Amino acid sequence: MNVSPNLPLKLVEHRSDILGEAHGFGGFLFDASGKLVIKDGLGWLYTTALAREKWESWVRPFNFRTFKAGSPTRVLSPRPGDDRAVLHHVVAIAEELFVGLYCDGLGVGAAIASAPDGQFSRDDAFVFTPEQGWETRGGPADGWSLESNGAYLLYSDTAQETIFWQGYDSYYYRKDGSLGDLGWAKVRVEKGSGRVSLLNRHPRNPLAFRKPDWRAARCGGNLAVDVTIAGKKPFFYYIKPETSPIVIGVALSNDPLFVNDTEHFVLDIMLGEEEVAEKFEALQVGNELILFYESRFEDKSWRTGLRRYKIS
Repeated sequence: MNVSPNLPLKLVEHRSDILGEAHGFGGFLFDASGKLVIKDGLGWLYTTALAREKWESWVRPFNFRTFKAGSPTRVLSPRPGDDRAVLHHVVAIAEELFVGLYCDGLGVGAAIASAPDGQFSRDDAFVFTPEQGWETRGGPADGWSLESNGAYLLYSDTAQETIFWQGYDSYYYRKDGSLGDLGWAKVRVEKGSGRVSLLNRHPRNPLAFRKPDWRAARCGGNLAVDVTIAGKKPFFYYIKPETSPIVIGVALSNDPLFVNDTEHFVLDIMLGEEEVAEKFEALQVGNELILFYESRFEDKSWRTGLRRYKIS
């Protein structure tokens, strides 16, 4: 697949590993409105790394002016019996309430902390696992999992609770290639107790982001919500056609949920050592778009990558 010629973006910088170590990009800290939490140029970067054959989540200060990161702190480890606890989206709900949505290998979990770099405690009452239907391509749930991603839209915010649409995707892996699609789920956070609840899935799931013969359109996101391209909101994701290599796609729409009136483009291809690019989150500075993502190298290690585009 070729890059769409009519997309007003030109790649001006590519760095497949900005951290210099095998820490895969998980996401940044965002506020309840869907904007990056940045103070004096500094924010928080969440990553995942393999330790003792299990995927753990880490956080470190991140300078958005220099793209340099500080020392990492482990904030979430897998439960006994799980092989992962990978934070994909962290929201600052209140001054001392931070909610992380993570993947445990089967479904989406929720955890809370009192600080961005505090230890996250799981909300074991939050259960979000595959349902038979589009999430399993009509087959049994065995072999399928769900993952949260960097897609988000605030629904309501009061003194008592915050309700938002959280993006997620289905995932199935087999020897001849992975499958998956994107959807929305409504989540409520009670500010007093910190309890996180799954309210419902969006009735228009899945998002129509792939052709019927494509294997997957997943691992995407629209964060930060204040990014615009050609006057529209972007949603970045990866496309896995039937036979061609993975490419980076972008959907543009005036619909914040990307359900109606959405255009789709091929933004870019894999570059350098990269075999996979996923978990996209973006920052816009003037006429430049900075796209952060998780990259998988040919040696199967996961890294944190960056692509910078000029918006024309």
